Amino acid sequence: MNILSANCSFYHESLFRVDLAASRPRVLGWIRSAAILDGDWGTSIAYVLGIAFALGGPSSTFHLVMMLGLTTLVALNYITICRLYPDGGGVYSSLRARSRVMAVIGALMLSADYIITASLSVLVACHYFDLPDPVVFASVIILLIGALNFFGPRHAGTLAVVISTGTLAVLVLLAFFALPTAMTDLTVAPSADGLFANWHIFVGTILSISGIESISNMTSVIKDPARSSRRAILSVLLKITTLTMILGFAMNVLPEALLKDHVEDMLRFLGEHYVGQWFGPVIGVTLGFLLISAGNTAVNALMSLQFLMSADRELPAVLGRLNRFGVPHYALAVAVVLPLIILWIEADVVALASLYAIGVVGAILINIFSTGVNRSLPIPAIGRILMLISAAVLLLVELTIAIDKTAALVFALSVIAVGMAARWMSRRRVSGDSAAAAAPAPGAEPGTLRGGGGETGGPEGPRILVAVHKLSEKLLRRVCAETKLQKSFLYVLNLRQLYLSGELPSMPGGGGRVDTGWIERICAEYEIPYTVITGFTPEVGYTIAEQAATLGVDKLILGTTKRSLVEKALRGDVIRTVSELLPDEIQLAIYRN
Repeated sequence: MNILSANCSFYHESLFRVDLAASRPRVLGWIRSAAILDGDWGTSIAYVLGIAFALGGPSSTFHLVMMLGLTTLVALNYITICRLYPDGGGVYSSLRARSRVMAVIGALMLSADYIITASLSVLVACHYFDLPDPVVFASVIILLIGALNFFGPRHAGTLAVVISTGTLAVLVLLAFFALPTAMTDLTVAPSADGLFANWHIFVGTILSISGIESISNMTSVIKDPARSSRRAILSVLLKITTLTMILGFAMNVLPEALLKDHVEDMLRFLGEHYVGQWFGPVIGVTLGFLLISAGNTAVNALMSLQFLMSADRELPAVLGRLNRFGVPHYALAVAVVLPLIILWIEADVVALASLYAIGVVGAILINIFSTGVNRSLPIPAIGRILMLISAAVLLLVELTIAIDKTAALVFALSVIAVGMAARWMSRRRVSGDSAAAAAPAPGAEPGTLRGGGGETGGPEGPRILVAVHKLSEKLLRRVCAETKLQKSFLYVLNLRQLYLSGELPSMPGGGGRVDTGWIERICAEYEIPYTVITGFTPEVGYTIAEQAATLGVDKLILGTTKRSLVEKALRGDVIRTVSELLPDEIQLAIYRN
């Protein structure tokens, strides 16, 4: 099996250590990608109907149609973006090679979106659960999300498929019962208050585009980025447009007096009305969990974005520090605390939606416009035209929000100001550190191997690779003794788990260096030729197998310890992954630590 990855790169940093760039296997097919996208983008249906009714009343169907038209246009643009950026096409990644400042501003706008997404999604979930004090319960849920992510749980994609499938089944059943009534009145008419009034209502219901940015951040882990992202986007778009229109018509058939008290849980009320009282709690539970999943996705995305920017020296290094579970815990704390603060300042769903829109529209605008005007990218003429049209509409939307919603403008500017100030302090500190470290260490010869291993082309003769961590001293001594006896060359792979759901930096510099002092001491004691390879990785098993194949070793040695079933479920089984991926010609030996 060929598992070599182009994402993996090496550079020699010192006399005896090689640093390993973070790499990640492409494991997501289009179904799991669509489920994860649906958990973010697809959740808009849970609150956009109620917001549209609150703003437009009987004319809300017209504004839903206009909103879905813009949503479709933006979706087509993101199909192109995912094709152009197979290793990550989020606003920060797609712009940083051209303009660092604009990339950071776009990332900060997206951060503002993630903050409100976490607050709004969990708050609306509590309304769907029909909990007595939604703000208090939402706060507790956000804290639980933070606590769970502190330990770096895995298998989010599989859980997303389960939640998305269950929600889709419930909503399709609701649409089936509501369709006959919805077909009795298909009126699509704007408000009689004039063009400007209708434009402002349209701007207020723009939320259906939120979440589509997440698919562009996933392209680095999608098996076939162009095809799978296209299928994922189109499938979720079909769900959003079809169900939103059917349920929008079904909503507007009902008297306004019945709807006015259900802005926060409109779909639950429609379920009770069209299917039966028993169906309301069913919708409440399924949509509630989908919205909590969206809140979790937002917290993860905000944490990952901080880590990525910290690794690029655009934010303070402290945001890249990892806990023992491989989670950037300071970045996680920020991603949890900020939504909590917003939730306690503003708990009205419509007001939160206005704060929400300015960030997501700004980030999508920057991404689409910068891609559309980049002449170096292979984009057909019609694709560029669609991007520029979309950017023009989004710019008008953004300006309208900034003029009409003072709180939204202040919020967005505050996030940008704080972020740019943190960037300035980070870059100033990095400049000082770089100047102090400019002189090379005496006697250092980058590119050589410790213990007479030869030049960087690699050692001759038998090669052994052992994967260790800081508790593996007994294992390392045993392997060193075997290496000396067989007159082999030893590669010591010292990995640190990195738990991130988003895009990875090429070399995570914000998390500090992996400790290798104890490895060097033991290997020197046995007087064997060796090289220490250090790095951070989100997929330990994959990276071990990848490096064994890349280095062409004869034998791979792993240590095993007792792990609880819960830990295996959350973080995966490394040995099983390695055994599945390791080429047949490499011997696998497993020793008890």
